[in-house]
Amino acid sequence: MCPIDKQQSVPPPEPADWQELFDEQQTIESHAPYYNYTGNIVLPVGDKRKYRLFRLPNNIRVVCISDPDVKQSAVSLAVNVGSSADPSEFQGMAHALEHLLFMGTAKYPDARDFETYLTSHGGYTNASTTSTITYYRFAVNNRGLAGALDRFAQFFIAPLLDANCVARELNAIESEFRSNVQNDAQRRSHIMRATCCSGHPYSQFMGGNYASLQTSAEQMGVQLRDRMAEFFAAHYSADVMNLVIVGGSQDGATLDELVEWSVNMFSPVMNRNVVRMAIPSHPLCEQKLGTMVRYQTLGNAHDITLTFALPHTSHLYCSAPEQYVKDLLAYGGLGSLQACLKQLGWIASMSVNSSPPNINSPRLLKIKFSATPAGFMQYDKLVAYVFAYLRAIRAQGVQEWYFRELQAMTQMSFFYGEPMYPITVAVNIACQMCNVYLRPEHVVSGTQLLYEFDRDQIEAILALLNPENYRLFLGAREFPDSACLPEVDSHFGVRFGEAKLPSELTSEAELSLVMLDCADQLYFPEPNKYITQHIATTEPNNTALDCDVQQAPLLLERNRQFELWTRQFSHGALPRGSISMFVETMAVHTTSRGQVLGELLVRVLNDRLAKELYAAEMAGIKHKLLFSEHRLCISVIGVQEKMALVLLEILNELRNLVVTNDEFSLHLDQARRVAEYMQISSPRLQASWQQYYLRATPRWHHMDWAAELNNVAAADLQEFVSEAFSQVYVAMLVVGQVSDRKAMCILDQSLAALAPHSPIPSVLYSQVRAVSICPGTYVQRIITDNAANSDNSINCTIYTPTPTRGTGDYRSKAMLSLIAHIMAIPFFDQLRTQEQLGYMVNCSWITNNSGGASGLQLCIQGSSNPEYMCLRVEKFLVDFTPRLESMSECEFQANIAARVTANLELPRKIVKATNQVWQKIQDGNYDFEYTGELNAQLESLTRADMLEFWHTYVNPLCASAEMTRVVVQVWSAGAADLAPGMRSAEVMAEYPLPTIALHLCLTQIGADELLLSDVGRFVATSGMPSDPNLDSGVEIDADGPRLTVAEYQRRLAALYKAVVLETAAAEQMLGKPSAEVERICALIADDQAQLCTALQMALESDQFTSSLLTSQPAILCGHKTATTLMQTFSGAWIISDYLAFKREQPLCAPAIP
Repeated sequence: MCPIDKQQSVPPPEPADWQELFDEQQTIESHAPYYNYTGNIVLPVGDKRKYRLFRLPNNIRVVCISDPDVKQSAVSLAVNVGSSADPSEFQGMAHALEHLLFMGTAKYPDARDFETYLTSHGGYTNASTTSTITYYRFAVNNRGLAGALDRFAQFFIAPLLDANCVARELNAIESEFRSNVQNDAQRRSHIMRATCCSGHPYSQFMGGNYASLQTSAEQMGVQLRDRMAEFFAAHYSADVMNLVIVGGSQDGATLDELVEWSVNMFSPVMNRNVVRMAIPSHPLCEQKLGTMVRYQTLGNAHDITLTFALPHTSHLYCSAPEQYVKDLLAYGGLGSLQACLKQLGWIASMSVNSSPPNINSPRLLKIKFSATPAGFMQYDKLVAYVFAYLRAIRAQGVQEWYFRELQAMTQMSFFYGEPMYPITVAVNIACQMCNVYLRPEHVVSGTQLLYEFDRDQIEAILALLNPENYRLFLGAREFPDSACLPEVDSHFGVRFGEAKLPSELTSEAELSLVMLDCADQLYFPEPNKYITQHIATTEPNNTALDCDVQQAPLLLERNRQFELWTRQFSHGALPRGSISMFVETMAVHTTSRGQVLGELLVRVLNDRLAKELYAAEMAGIKHKLLFSEHRLCISVIGVQEKMALVLLEILNELRNLVVTNDEFSLHLDQARRVAEYMQISSPRLQASWQQYYLRATPRWHHMDWAAELNNVAAADLQEFVSEAFSQVYVAMLVVGQVSDRKAMCILDQSLAALAPHSPIPSVLYSQVRAVSICPGTYVQRIITDNAANSDNSINCTIYTPTPTRGTGDYRSKAMLSLIAHIMAIPFFDQLRTQEQLGYMVNCSWITNNSGGASGLQLCIQGSSNPEYMCLRVEKFLVDFTPRLESMSECEFQANIAARVTANLELPRKIVKATNQVWQKIQDGNYDFEYTGELNAQLESLTRADMLEFWHTYVNPLCASAEMTRVVVQVWSAGAADLAPGMRSAEVMAEYPLPTIALHLCLTQIGADELLLSDVGRFVATSGMPSDPNLDSGVEIDADGPRLTVAEYQRRLAALYKAVVLETAAAEQMLGKPSAEVERICALIADDQAQLCTALQMALESDQFTSSLLTSQPAILCGHKTATTLMQTFSGAWIISDYLAFKREQPLCAPAIP
């Protein structure tokens, strides 16, 4: 019997009683029955929210919460079923059903009805599938809650599960899967599951893909939609559902009304008497313990993970013995495992986690290390250090005082903490109710509290963390012996190998030799000096929020050396505050070298402070350091009593820092790895970063400062530390219940710690200045270095004119926020759901914090080629115009109201109250009236205003001289290799974009024999049919017979066949197999494929005007364009050098203090 089986021999107790103390009652209006909980619920101190816990007649557990402070309501429903319930022949079924459930109901059959309703009421929705839980959630403004709730309930009563929607949702799942395949964290998680005990539910392919679902159904000769309906009928039962509704009483519903709605709307959900999902057996059987799995990563990471088998512990949530053990393992202070391994230079970071506490199944405790190359090479010694630390903990014995510290911190967080956002509250409570052992009185507090001390259970968990009860995972891009990775995972394609651990890593006796060497370096934590001592005496604050969303901070003093701001904020029973400051120095902004030294300084500081301030982090006082452009930014947020102490610790460490060669080398290597990772990160991120670099100067591309990493040494960083802060300018914002005198005292102490010689002369102040991009269309094309990532991406940003200095440009921002709000769901639905361009499709609006123009940002990541993506975005904008023009006044005003309400949402957390004003201080525009001015402009807008703005700056058909668009395309290496000519800017200068897009679509399906010149001639000699939907080869109109698109597809297929034969004959080769040629011809003729759409766009390009097709030439300063930028066939400018592009553009005026 393996160690874990011994623990499981004692069965857990019976589930919690959800019958007693539930009395039958009736709703006030409809007199519908429900069962109300009459006991006491554990709640935060001074909580102004009103709660009601009850069961519906069909046994859905419901919590209704009325919150007087929120303007946006939230709902979550958790179903106690997840991917572990997937049939083995349809892995990913639970995830697929989660997608399909939103696609229409018997009462509301339109697949887009729910999202359309939410959009018009300032809301959004999402869903997630885990191993044993699928949870759905949405947020909506208070007035729209009733309508949204009715629609939401129908998903669980009478979903259509429309067969017509199955195919496109499967494509979405396939896109999501392809995205996950490129993510090392997802690959690691998959391999950990896939290599568990064969046949165990945990080992299944969690998310699924097209092959595991649709292909499997086709092979079995069944309809996937029918199997999804069977899965719904088998598992979606009222008795395994938990519903949480958080309603705002401002312009919303009372608690009684929330109860009325939930009883009437959700009682029809069918109770199928399903047993709540539980997994009795352990995924790590005896054969899997004591094994080592090596797997290949995409990035240059070195991951080491120890996974221990633990028993079922959900019933122990009151004592939470795992929490005691996890906190000790994750501890980062002096004497800790983490501090010791960092000191040795073996790890960069470490984390400890376990299965979520609401899963009714055996558990896994994982200790994960992000190792350095040196640490990875000595993984055996690192493992020995883990067990040495565990031995030290066991030798010390279970310390009740340490448990009481943890208990005090959980009490401080729950009873006196800041209120969570409604969507977070709804999701947390709905999911934790899936724990069958959760008692009704703990429905809100759940696992947030430690209720009781249980020494025996803690000792039992510690005893299981032994060398015989774990398995080891090693992840790296390269291994010395490639033969150790003999297998390839069938889903993610990860190379891996599994073997028995050597005896020296599974034997306590053999590990003891290493343990003795490090025994004096590892010891138990000291008491935490940062835990506040005044919780019990603090009076609850039952007043309303003391921080209006439009409240400006108070400037206490400004001079040549500093500026000091304060903002009053009071929310929660325990006073919380924040200190934000930046230290401006002349040593950083001028070159990328200065930026590199600043980044390295932050890395070294964070590592040093991790040991000193880990206890403060545990006590809820968070700190953050970063170099933002030319400033060192420091923030401290948490319990007001201790935050100044933490800030001084940071500043003292900064000014007394002595950099050693070893730690410099360690952090230099980590910085190189970060730069390398950025180069292979997701195409969507790379496109977004590139837009960011183009918008302002000085801003350095990550590859620019990566090159500087080869030119710096420890002595350079030490000199930088000594000189950078000799002349500084400091800005500080103190938020909370802090007096002016105390705020000034904090600033004085900070300046004393920094000890600058003098302030920066005002003439030498440096500001990041926005680039005032001249009207026109600009395209930058990037080829990613990640050969394994097949996705492409575009980021199309449509800019408004650069605002006049000091105006704030509120009207343009109001227009952009409104248009992005109206367009977001249709944009997603058309290009992601309908056309399947990619899994990541997003429409948003951005503001340039450096004083430049705002813009509408349209982003896509997927397998489609970037040229095709650009054209489909253009086509969407054209087709969306009639929708805006036909919008009713009622709908227009509803969208205005939704935006205004969202802008007025009050800050519930100190971090938001801080960020609302701190960014404006950092920018130097001090635009504290932003929200009020924006809402005033929104409320003054008319439909005519919106349409005028749309036609002037957005609508491609207008081709206005004021249009300004910057398109960043990120090409996968594979897509670029399919069409080598695409690497050349000259190609875009010679051929229209629709022709290029069509050629790329052909190469993507394998028709690479067709050259761009072949496609160009084919399109040039063709004409646009007037009715592309006709099935016959010709049609008759006033101008005579014309060909249909279908006929053009057939002719293009015939051209392809002819070129294949001609190529084979010329090269005297056999050419492609005839079956492959026929397959490609069938794809060319497929009227549902992207290629058909690309062909139609190419044929109609003479009628369709687009900013990417016939853009207005940009007028650049100095007329130096010809030397640095090149134009496309249609006049768009190609950016080949982002620094040269910025040099050609004028700059916006700097902010005036």
